Amino acid sequence: MSFGGDGVPGIKRSPEILQLRGWEYPFIARRFEAGGRFTVTDGPISSKIPLTTCVLCGGVIFPDEKRNFEHPLPRWTHRIAGDVGEVKSSAITLEAGRGPTWRQLELAAHERCNTAFGEHLEIPARKAISTMVGGGMVYAQQIDVVFDWLDKVRSSSAHMATAFTGHGLVLDYRHTHFPNWRIGLSDRAAIFFRVEKYEEPLDLWDCMDRGFLFTPGALAIRIKDLVILSISGAYLLSPAFGLPEPKAVNQQLEWVDGSGKWASGFGSRISRLGSALIVAQPMRRQETKEGLLSKSAAITELGDGYVHYLKKNRWSRTKRLDFSQLPKLSAKLGYALANLESWNG
Repeated sequence: MSFGGDGVPGIKRSPEILQLRGWEYPFIARRFEAGGRFTVTDGPISSKIPLTTCVLCGGVIFPDEKRNFEHPLPRWTHRIAGDVGEVKSSAITLEAGRGPTWRQLELAAHERCNTAFGEHLEIPARKAISTMVGGGMVYAQQIDVVFDWLDKVRSSSAHMATAFTGHGLVLDYRHTHFPNWRIGLSDRAAIFFRVEKYEEPLDLWDCMDRGFLFTPGALAIRIKDLVILSISGAYLLSPAFGLPEPKAVNQQLEWVDGSGKWASGFGSRISRLGSALIVAQPMRRQETKEGLLSKSAAITELGDGYVHYLKKNRWSRTKRLDFSQLPKLSAKLGYALANLESWNG
């Protein structure tokens, strides 16, 4: 079962910086601490922030609290890809050819947060992702875990890009912009396919895009020949499953009932990767708590969506998916189509 926007068990809201003496900006910026002994120079605004933000919960890491470092793309993915931890990462490109290795891509976190994420998310996700890469059978409850894990990778990778580029872009963060509160909060979809050839066994792209904070966001991961394109956003799947969503009515935001009918594909658009395996899960737990959601065949009573896959442009609920039958695309075509999906997620 997904965390559904309720947070990982055992993690509570931590204190956040609300005011700073002499601070002249309209909001308090967050500062993430890059690890891996990779030197990063912070910008003029973020360098004034005295305390580090935990990349997982978004709270302050106080000097007397235990801390360690979280890898947005964890070390177990490095091992599945072939022990590439010391290989220079393609995810972060800096000036003059500088760049961290995959192992160096880590950010400070509360030790308690990192431990909870490891126990409740990383361990079950590792088994599912390993099975996908190896071409095995993956069950619906494992897809549920993978969706949660992709939510974590997408949000923490955006903060990783912010940190490793010196906080050049200063943003106003809410607690839902951090993995602990973002996981399972919004609708999500994933597109899976394989590429015929690849040069590096691990790749991550579009992590430099902070757009997930405000709009549907996308991130692509490749482990060996398996490409996973993760897309998530509030009410992203409303047209596909006929679900209610907030809409502007007479210049005011109102909750509008959906049609209740399942559409072809995503309803509002057709995927450019139609031959790939496309999986989707609407997530409405928080709306269900508020009494905003009527019954739907796509949603459980708790508000978490069932796992669905797209076949011949029609959605079907699934109990398991066979990753030995994924289509193979040329690397250039697959990357080009994945990038188009990312930009239009």
